[in-house]
Amino acid sequence: MLATQKTLCVMRHNTNQLPILEYMDMRSFVALSLSGGVIVWVYRGMSMLIPAARIRNMVGTMEAMGKLGSQKAMKPRFIFTTADVIVLPEKIANALLGDDV
Repeated sequence: MLATQKTLCVMRHNTNQLPILEYMDMRSFVALSLSGGVIVWVYRGMSMLIPAARIRNMVGTMEAMGKLGSQKAMKPRFIFTTADVIVLPEKIANALLGDDV
């Protein structure tokens, strides 16, 4: 039987924008994207999943901005919003997080 391991990060944040670099440093975020991990964001009792593809895209943008090196280029804020997530049904959220939702 072939088995793979994925990383699951659970973050609780009470606004509709999740500034990811306030919760983890750049190295941890890149490691999360390389492992194909996902983020479960708990916001006002709602559990939302940030998929691995969105995380990889954000890391790619961060690395491109780091290589740019121009002082004239305005760097974007690296945040996830509620438009970037998949809202998890209550039963799946309870299975992942237990009573901590």
